[in-house]
Amino acid sequence: MIQRIWKKEIKIRELTKNEKFLLTLLGIIIFIWGGYRFIITPQAEKMENLNEQKLKYQGKIDEINEILRKESSINKEWDILHKEKEDIVSRYFPKLDQAQIIYLLNNLLEQESVSVVDMNFNRPSYEDIGGFQVKNMDISVPYNGSYVGVIDIIKSLKSSPRKILLDSVSMDRNADGRLNGNMSLKIYSLEGITDTNSDVVYIDIAKEESKNTPFASFKEYKNNSEDGEEASEITETKPYIEEILLDFENENSYFLPSQELVKGSVSQSTKAKSKKYSLRFEYNIVAIEEENRGFIDVSKNNILLKYPPNTIGLWIYSYDYSPATVGILFRDQMGEETYVPLAEGIGWTGWKYIETIPPEDLKIYPLKLEKLYVEIPKDRDNYGVLLMDRLEAIYTRNIDEDGNDMSVGDYIFHVVEKGDSVESISIKYYGSNKYKNEILKLNEMKASDTLPIGKVLVLKKR
Repeated sequence: MIQRIWKKEIKIRELTKNEKFLLTLLGIIIFIWGGYRFIITPQAEKMENLNEQKLKYQGKIDEINEILRKESSINKEWDILHKEKEDIVSRYFPKLDQAQIIYLLNNLLEQESVSVVDMNFNRPSYEDIGGFQVKNMDISVPYNGSYVGVIDIIKSLKSSPRKILLDSVSMDRNADGRLNGNMSLKIYSLEGITDTNSDVVYIDIAKEESKNTPFASFKEYKNNSEDGEEASEITETKPYIEEILLDFENENSYFLPSQELVKGSVSQSTKAKSKKYSLRFEYNIVAIEEENRGFIDVSKNNILLKYPPNTIGLWIYSYDYSPATVGILFRDQMGEETYVPLAEGIGWTGWKYIETIPPEDLKIYPLKLEKLYVEIPKDRDNYGVLLMDRLEAIYTRNIDEDGNDMSVGDYIFHVVEKGDSVESISIKYYGSNKYKNEILKLNEMKASDTLPIGKVLVLKKR
């Protein structure tokens, strides 16, 4: 029975047109649903995510564009803050160097009516100030002298170019009316906190490069020839004066970029044309802007040109050829900037003296030397190293009818500023307050006279 059932043929009915249509429609629907579910929906989600990322990136682009629009003001603000920082740092001791501290204190403590026997330096210690471990040193200064002299020393300590804290003062009167006592000074150092010029004060050490022979002729000796005519001097006076503006012997220069893709640095080099050091300037400039300059800020040197020199020149050592323009940036008395190119393109190697004629318009003088600069033309990226030395101004020597040199005067001027005193002016120009009576006499003043702001004082050159 069972075998009969299996052997019975199974008959399949042919589908009608309507059934075929419905099956086809079902397949199309399943295909569309699958495409929408597995292709369109994920792609739509990805598109939505990409649009969100696009909006975020667009926001960042807007922020960057806003920052770029403020680039010049940001650079100016950074420049101002950098100068303020350097001004603050320059008032404190970079390191506790006893030799330089003694050199500075000797000038500040110099008083005819006060005798300083010695200076006792304690071991350096550390003090926690504002979260920093600040290195400091106590100095004990025994003294003997008059009351007025002691007060003058205290005033000179207050006017010191580097901050010196007067911790305590003890006084005892002798039988002869003079004072004996001790001053306790404290000096704070920025060593380990910030990078500064290591020199507390510049100590000029004379270097005798060559010995004069005792058999050399006296330079003013004149020989009478047989015909009675007087021969010229053996050593003639140069018809011009070379005034050195910068010799780069001190680390008092800083690198500043004109835009963020201008990189560089400055340091001292022993490969010098004049004296011991030159300035090593490294630069790497991607020149995508209209202005692509690497600046060397030398404003802290306070160099002023009071009237136009004949020329301004600079020694430059080049290791390779370059399309760079080397120049000087001055700031006139109205605060306007003046760019003076020295060389447009570097077409030499080794040392070369380059010079140019500065602005001749007397109305813009005095000019302050603000920066040196190296500029690369747009779309011409460049990098390299230059050495710079002995920036100088050349003036014509003024010889009168009798052959006397009238170019160099014996006096200079000082315009009184807020906080100035005769003692502080004496220390500023001569390193000691012992010339205050000379300043009073030159300007027909008395010790009791006040110094009005803006008064022009006459000072003797030394």
